Amino acid sequence: MNFVCFNGNFLPADEPLFTAQNRNFRYGDGLFETIKIFESKILFEQFHYDRLLFGLKMLQIKNTFNALDLSQWILELCNKNYCNDSARVRLAVYRNDQNFSEFVIETFPLSGEVNRWNEKGLTIDLYPYARKNADAFSNLKTANFLPYVLAELFARERGLDDAIVLNAFNNLADSSKANIFLIKKKEVFTPAMHQGCVNGIMRRFLLEELKRNNYSIHQQEISEQQLLDADEVFLTNSIFDMRWIEKFRDKNYFSEQSFSIYQKIIRPLYL
Repeated sequence: MNFVCFNGNFLPADEPLFTAQNRNFRYGDGLFETIKIFESKILFEQFHYDRLLFGLKMLQIKNTFNALDLSQWILELCNKNYCNDSARVRLAVYRNDQNFSEFVIETFPLSGEVNRWNEKGLTIDLYPYARKNADAFSNLKTANFLPYVLAELFARERGLDDAIVLNAFNNLADSSKANIFLIKKKEVFTPAMHQGCVNGIMRRFLLEELKRNNYSIHQQEISEQQLLDADEVFLTNSIFDMRWIEKFRDKNYFSEQSFSIYQKIIRPLYL
């Protein structure tokens, strides 16, 4: 039997948790975190908690839990669901009628493949049917995730691995499930926060480590033409860490520098 953690209580995963009046269901009035467990450890634990607290503050939801309790609930749930070694955790936090936070934690076992470099590069395209706002809430992982859901469906229907979501200025924001990075002449580019991208955990970690390793980094506007002109492209998120892109329409990319970054910065996380 699988379990979920609902406001600190462990319940069967198939048991109803709330009514149709739930604000997360009605309005998308909440946030979520996607967290990776490796060998009974929460990867980037403080980064996730920082982002969650910032999001709750931005949405003016009064917090009801602390980092220590949250970590214990997550790890205990992994233990109950027999996925301590490798798991994806989904933490959904939402506003109740008294403006306090409530939450649901789910866990899903992960294959060890997600901790390895993708030998075969991904194929992507642009999602044409929505534009993401670049406002004060754009960097949050809110429950209002419709453009990303539809971008993922768009990619799946066309046999693609992912689709890039553009912002209101027709510049790159991020993909349906990841942040995007470009490499051009040994310099690294990624959409700036004011371009509407999600404030990704792996994005934050990688930018800090690239800076520490003396890479030339640019956070800025990135156009479709710059995507076409790039030498290499890769995606990052908390679950698969880093994946290189092989093809965008008729453009093919290399992976030599991306692989070097992976070997130097990402791979040591699993040694």
